Amino acid sequence: MGNNKRILVVEDEIDVLALYKDALVSSGFEVESVSNGQEALDILSTDKFDIILLDIVMPVLDGVETLRQIKSDTNKYGTMPVVMLSNIGGDVAIDKALEYGADGYLLKSETDVTELADIVNKYLA
Repeated sequence: MGNNKRILVVEDEIDVLALYKDALVSSGFEVESVSNGQEALDILSTDKFDIILLDIVMPVLDGVETLRQIKSDTNKYGTMPVVMLSNIGGDVAIDKALEYGADGYLLKSETDVTELADIVNKYLA
C-alpha cells in the first residue's frame, strides 16, 4: 500500500508491540513505538503522527492521563485520532478515555492483528 501514514504505538508489552508493529509495517505504515505515556508525550512534542494507538495500562504515565494531556494541548501534541488499547472489556478506564476524547478503543484479546491495518485505516478515513 505504501501510504506512509505514521503511527505511534504506545505499548509496554513487548510481545504485543512486536505483533502490532510487524502487522502495521507490513501494511505500509511507518511505525514508531514507545513504552509509556511520558515517552509518548516527549516524542509527540517534537514529532507528528497520523494516528496513535495508546495502551491504557502502562508504567510511569498511564494511557488515560496521557490522552488527557494530548487532548488538552493540541497545539503542542497535534490533533490526530487516538485509539486506546485495553486488555479489559467494560473497563471504566475506557469510558474515561472516551470522555477525554479518545476516538475509539481496541480490546487486545479480540483484535486480530491481520485486521489491524484495516481498523487503523477506518480511523484515518
